[in-house]
Amino acid sequence: MTSRLKLWCAVLAFFTVFFWQMGISGQQQHRHEHQHEHPPKGEVVPPVKEKPVPKAPIIAPPSPQLEEGIPAGEFFSIAFRPDGRYLAVSARWSARFGAHEQRTVDILNARTGKWVAYYLPDRFYEGIQLALAFSPDGRFLATGGLDGRVYLWDTKSAKLLRTLNFLAPPGPVETVAFSPDGKFLAIGGRDGRLRVYQRTGADWSQLSLIFNREIFKGDLTAPTPKLPGKGILSEKERAELEKIIAALRLKNPPFVKAVVFDPKGRWIAVAGTGELVGAKEGIVLIPFPPKQNSRPIAVLKGHAKNVDIKSLGVGTGARLRPPVPWVNDLAVSRDGRYLVSAGWDGTVRVWDMTTFKEIRKLESPKTPTGRTATRIYNACAISPDNRYVAAGGFGSRIDVWDLPTGRLVASLRTENIVEAVAFSPDGRILVAGGWDGILRAWQVGNWRLLWQYTHTFIEGREVPKPVPLR
Repeated sequence: MTSRLKLWCAVLAFFTVFFWQMGISGQQQHRHEHQHEHPPKGEVVPPVKEKPVPKAPIIAPPSPQLEEGIPAGEFFSIAFRPDGRYLAVSARWSARFGAHEQRTVDILNARTGKWVAYYLPDRFYEGIQLALAFSPDGRFLATGGLDGRVYLWDTKSAKLLRTLNFLAPPGPVETVAFSPDGKFLAIGGRDGRLRVYQRTGADWSQLSLIFNREIFKGDLTAPTPKLPGKGILSEKERAELEKIIAALRLKNPPFVKAVVFDPKGRWIAVAGTGELVGAKEGIVLIPFPPKQNSRPIAVLKGHAKNVDIKSLGVGTGARLRPPVPWVNDLAVSRDGRYLVSAGWDGTVRVWDMTTFKEIRKLESPKTPTGRTATRIYNACAISPDNRYVAAGGFGSRIDVWDLPTGRLVASLRTENIVEAVAFSPDGRILVAGGWDGILRAWQVGNWRLLWQYTHTFIEGREVPKPVPLR
């Protein structure tokens, strides 16, 4: 057989198969069309299932899309300006696959929940801002967080006055607080130390460190494993991962989680995680103004009694051991009479600060199945008139109790873990935020939802500039 004949045979075979397939396809199409006609009586024809048409793949979305399957944004801290006009909140918001994560401090109109401004340096924050505080006169705003810095703002001029850098140890900042006279700033972080700065000029651009003491100490596991010398990580990503691994080495992490000043200027209350130096566990009260050799006025103990190791899922082997009780947050009443603490033991304690004794142990209610609704409380607040105590945490709810009686008066629902709660200075509004990315405000008393706020992903490359607050 010649080569030309072989070629013609191949062409003939191809068209034979082609037209045979077309015939089969035509028969199937004809049968499909007749299936939609009315069937003869007595004959039941099953419905035809149409195959879904596959969608075209998305090569590049036209605008940032929020992450799927994980929280797209969270709120971590809340601070009212003392006159009650504005509200500062810290937020984390990210685009699809975690790219373009934005960490901001948003300023809102406290009455309406409307956005007013962003308070950012010349970039987005490099770490979530876990701590916010306004000075008593409302002029200055302090923010601090996982980027290991404290930013001091003059909100009257919208100017960043000073940045305190803790990038080297001690590392991340957990809490900041101004003294009642506005001349001192207390800072607590993840090295277990309390630092107190004093303003030495007309504003916070000039300051000096007057107190630096270890409050909590913790233990470490085996040395941090070394990351491979080569890989897909950039130098910045490698450094971030090494920080995370180092943090996971902690058995009892020595974190100063909360600091509050007595409104009458008598003491500073400090709480956190790890082992309290000199007293094992508790909330320590330090005389104010503090001196380096000052002895504690008192240590408030109580949260240790209710820590359920099994419920926390913490191992007791050689590498892990039951944690020293953790206190996550503190709140003090406007008159300094009461101190409120929220802890890992699933309780909120109320302390009489004239006797330094516990007078109330507020516990999470039970669900219909008998389970504790909130196993861990992250945040707490006390109303200005000393009537209500509010707290939220790992329970997707904010529990509100009547302080004089200890009776639960409301449980306000959220969609995820609660990180921050605060009463407005006039006591009319309760605000809370957390992992569901929604900041909510309720009217105190009837607990009606007043407004909701969700951070907006900031488009473009220009970082919004802060504006003066009047």
